Amino acid sequence: MSKNVSAPLQRTARLLDLVPFLNTHQGIALKELAKHFDVSPAQMSADLTTLWMCGLPGYTPLELMDLEFESGFVSIRNAETLSKPRTITFQEGVALLLGLDLIASSLPDERTDLLSAIKSLRERLSKIVDVPIKLLAASNTSGTVSAVIAQTVQSNKGLDIRYHSMYKDLITERTVIPVDVYESGNNHYLRAYCLTALDYRDFRIDRIVQATPVVVARAFERKDRDSEKINFSLTIFKTARDVAERFAITNMQMGTSVALSSYSKQWIERSVMASGGAAILETPLDIRAEVAKKARLMLNRYKEA
Repeated sequence: MSKNVSAPLQRTARLLDLVPFLNTHQGIALKELAKHFDVSPAQMSADLTTLWMCGLPGYTPLELMDLEFESGFVSIRNAETLSKPRTITFQEGVALLLGLDLIASSLPDERTDLLSAIKSLRERLSKIVDVPIKLLAASNTSGTVSAVIAQTVQSNKGLDIRYHSMYKDLITERTVIPVDVYESGNNHYLRAYCLTALDYRDFRIDRIVQATPVVVARAFERKDRDSEKINFSLTIFKTARDVAERFAITNMQMGTSVALSSYSKQWIERSVMASGGAAILETPLDIRAEVAKKARLMLNRYKEA
């Protein structure tokens, strides 16, 4: 019995088989063709309509395949060149190399079989298109860490992670309960409930140094986030773009004072120092004193050098 529903992968395989078959069966009846591929005549007509838009790069009427099947009999022309293997172009080779690198970066370290096969294929491709094998597209994300996170999200377990906090410039250890993984600004993040902070947190996956599954009780005791906020004020002495982006200030004017807040004392200190005098911290006074202390220490080191 012919099938009325065609899965995407099955249809793709059938389209690839159709071209060489039609080349050797010119003028075959549409019903007979549908019976041979075990699909309905309507599905076969849809497949042939798709083939109408296939051909060689350029994709003008000169390169597209020419099909005739309105009469109930199928003929194909201008498809002989597809029987010959095409040479990989430079652009296609680069795209394949980058794609293989991304696949390799997502694999766990124990999949040595796949990693070895990808390495061998990359070496062969690099010779064909004359591109250095050092061409890389992968991020710093560990494939092992990514695999562990994916498994933990599905199994509803917890994670012990070692995380490089850019705010504090420290590697911290904490236990989290993963919620989901999402992408934002070309980076992948783990959304999780942190049992250390007792609140939800977002962790950049490429900054997770190590991840180990653990069994934890799913008891969520949420803190009042507003109580953790540190209010601070800045005076703007230079309308620099990096200052506006770092502190998310709109309509910035020289000499004005702005009130802001953050959850990290370390981030406030480092951000003010990174502004290089373009923004001066006014309050709180204890953080202002800490910034001044660190600035003097850095200046003394320059003098010693």
